[in-house]
Amino acid sequence: MKKKLTLSIFVLLSICSSAQLFQISFDPVFKDANGDILKLALAGGVNQPQFSNMDFNKDGKLDLLVFDRSGNKVLTFISESVGGSTAYKYDPSYEEFFPKALEFMTMKDYNDDGKPDLWFYDGDSVNLMQNQSVTNPDFKFIDKLFALDKVNYVPFNPYKKLAQINGSLPAIVDIDGDKDIDYISSLNLNGSDMIFNCNKSSEENVPLEEIGYTIVDKCFGGISEYNGELTVNSLCFFREAYKLKKKHSATKTILFLDGDNDGDLDLFYGSSERLTNPIYYFENGKADLAFYKDTFIRIDTAYFDQFVENQIPVAPGMAYVDVNQDGELDLVLSTNDVDKSSYPIREKNNVLLFTNEGETDDPDFTFTKNDFLVGDMIDEGSHTAPSFADLDGDGDFDLILATSGDYYYTSDTSDYLLYYTNIGSSTNPEFKLTDEDFLNLKGLSYRSIKPAFADLDGDGDLDLYLGKGDGTITEFLNTGSKTSPIFVSQTDTYGGISTVSHAAPTFYDIDKDGLYDLLLGSYTGNIAYYKNTGSTNAAAFTLQSDTFGGVRVNELITQQILGPGGFKDTLVHLYYGFSTPQVVQWPNGAVCLAVGGNEGEVRVFDISSDLTADFEEAEDYMVKDYVQSSYTKDWGARVAPASADLNGDGVSDLMIGTSRGGLHYLQGLNNPKNTGLSSSQILKPFRIAPNPASHSIIIYANSIKSLEYNITDISGKVVTQGSTYTGESISLSDAITNGIYFLSLKDDKQIFAPQRLVIVK
Repeated sequence: MKKKLTLSIFVLLSICSSAQLFQISFDPVFKDANGDILKLALAGGVNQPQFSNMDFNKDGKLDLLVFDRSGNKVLTFISESVGGSTAYKYDPSYEEFFPKALEFMTMKDYNDDGKPDLWFYDGDSVNLMQNQSVTNPDFKFIDKLFALDKVNYVPFNPYKKLAQINGSLPAIVDIDGDKDIDYISSLNLNGSDMIFNCNKSSEENVPLEEIGYTIVDKCFGGISEYNGELTVNSLCFFREAYKLKKKHSATKTILFLDGDNDGDLDLFYGSSERLTNPIYYFENGKADLAFYKDTFIRIDTAYFDQFVENQIPVAPGMAYVDVNQDGELDLVLSTNDVDKSSYPIREKNNVLLFTNEGETDDPDFTFTKNDFLVGDMIDEGSHTAPSFADLDGDGDFDLILATSGDYYYTSDTSDYLLYYTNIGSSTNPEFKLTDEDFLNLKGLSYRSIKPAFADLDGDGDLDLYLGKGDGTITEFLNTGSKTSPIFVSQTDTYGGISTVSHAAPTFYDIDKDGLYDLLLGSYTGNIAYYKNTGSTNAAAFTLQSDTFGGVRVNELITQQILGPGGFKDTLVHLYYGFSTPQVVQWPNGAVCLAVGGNEGEVRVFDISSDLTADFEEAEDYMVKDYVQSSYTKDWGARVAPASADLNGDGVSDLMIGTSRGGLHYLQGLNNPKNTGLSSSQILKPFRIAPNPASHSIIIYANSIKSLEYNITDISGKVVTQGSTYTGESISLSDAITNGIYFLSLKDDKQIFAPQRLVIVK
């Protein structure tokens, strides 16, 4: 159990108990090697993304919901019109409206009310949530979905959960054209037959809200497998064990669309068994034959050109979404498989966009790019770990980024470093990629590296220390200078220091004796504290604790244990955590420990003056944009933070590496404890939605009281004023024309920071 800190004179240096320590920011500018700005640089990368449409901000344009199987991460992108074309802006404020999911999440309107509803798998069942959004996304849980099995009917257990095979993606679609949404999935990993879960709402003449499924076919469309190839017009044995069929363990993905405008739905079928062209195209003969059910009559194994075919991931995730806002659905193919031990997984340039030059029901697909969205991100493939250091001696922080790269090429066995030079300033950073294989590490077969810089030999320049997957640390001494470093490898087992695996070092003078100490994260999820018992020019590290501060970032999971009353659920820690520590500082002298890990959160702890005590955790140190409640952000999985004051305000900021090959950024905030101001004197944040707006807005503020507002133009003239409550709509008068305005807000006890309001009518 984690014990609470005893209050002492040092409580004045505590800061983790403050409500909001960090906020999401996109201030740092990133440029690629050509000097082009990466507009989505800090969106965190994608590995196995799935795409759906929904209008998040109610501006009439379809935005993109992206669910990434890597870390089961939801990402939200807002559609914007830029120069007559459609562009996307990453806006994570909408992510908190969506539940946690596993395997898949998609949007499909099940009750025909014009609002796409939310379908997802939670590890046990397929869940349906009704979209009841008015302003912001809002979902109501409907049910975990089951189907009456009429094919293999069992009287004492007639209902089965809708099938979801790990790695496979189902089709949620009105396959029979009766206005209700059916569910079609793979039967199992060892065959290629499909289950047709027919939604009987229309057949039974009940409202679409009364959704109900019946399994009517386990060999849907006549597709099966023989000798490793898919076939049509196949015999169906209705046996889930498939003892009479050839078995192949593979993942399958399916997408239905009317490819020839004949009124029935044809099929793209993705399989991990085909490494060349991993997609079959099946033509549906239901309309051609005037048949009573869907039956596929023709196979095309070369639907895509060879040039495109070579770029398609195995068993791709397939989405039919409107990307360019022309009212017709476009095709997106992306990596879906995560089984690196079996398949050549693509993790970079792995989102193929095909613009539909035809119509939704008569498509004409034109290959547009293989890096849709990710081409504007920092996305190196998988595993990124940033570190900051002033390597050119110009007084600002440069960025060194470790990565495992794209598994398709590196097999996660040749990690490397990228060097982003800060061509901006110490208060306004601008990072440009200047070296894509810094120190030529690609040939050294390092795995899971994490860089840290420190001057441990007292010569005035920074040396480099690489934590590695085998648990050891490699030392690179700087034999150059502070402004022109030359790093030379000294040893792969620095100081004889090692941990179980996945060493994650950081250096900081924890005990305030003038020497850099070592904090070492690892696979175990704990933090090891090594005191520097050497001198300013000859460091020597002695282990003081392998459970420093009682910190453990291993995820809590449910496990059944047997007790006197039988089995019961209990929470236990996973045996691995992949802890990555960093020290963060505030102007009042307070220091905290920010620790990334496999669970996907960056957890923050006060560093007590008693270094043998357990540290107190700030469990909710961020604030949600819309509901203004406290929380800790889930970034996906296996995150690695780096700490530095990038904007010169005296507060540490955090750059966060992700398992998806990208970066997120948190700006550190001042607060009453380190400014000397009372809480009533601090300007509070609030949110305006939508913004830009046309005829009405809603204010979201952390207050239950009446709010007085003023809207002024850029010259300071008040154009309207009044009172409202958080979450209520405010109508904008005709006197407010197109332009930029400022909205100020207060209640009887607090003043909120003025916000810019853009009006577009």
